[in-house]
Amino acid sequence: MMLSDVRDYIESLGIAEHVYSGKLDAKKEKSIGVYNSKHEHVYKTAIGGPELESYGTKHITLLVHWNKSQRETEKAATDLFKKITLVREEKINDVTMKFILPIYDLQDVGTVENGIYEMVIEAAVIYEKEGK
Repeated sequence: MMLSDVRDYIESLGIAEHVYSGKLDAKKEKSIGVYNSKHEHVYKTAIGGPELESYGTKHITLLVHWNKSQRETEKAATDLFKKITLVREEKINDVTMKFILPIYDLQDVGTVENGIYEMVIEAAVIYEKEGK
């Protein structure tokens, strides 16, 4: 699973006007940025090696960069949070996401220099490995 697959799925939810992966260019309002998580996560593999694994885990960070209303930002972020927790067996770009597991509750990270509110979701995307 690639970060672009997660980005495409988040875009398909229809929550934001703009969805980016890797870098949030120009910081447009009502945007969601999809990033590889920078947090440390324990490496896990099946006994016998990775070729025996039926699923993989991709750790991601979702940045909800919304507008100057804290209320509207929290509403959009909560909507995204709820929708990702409902994911079950979703197919995107030939990859099956088994489910998405938030690591923490929704995080308020305040505002950026122009007064736009942001919230963050850290999550693990559990996906089916190819050929399994």
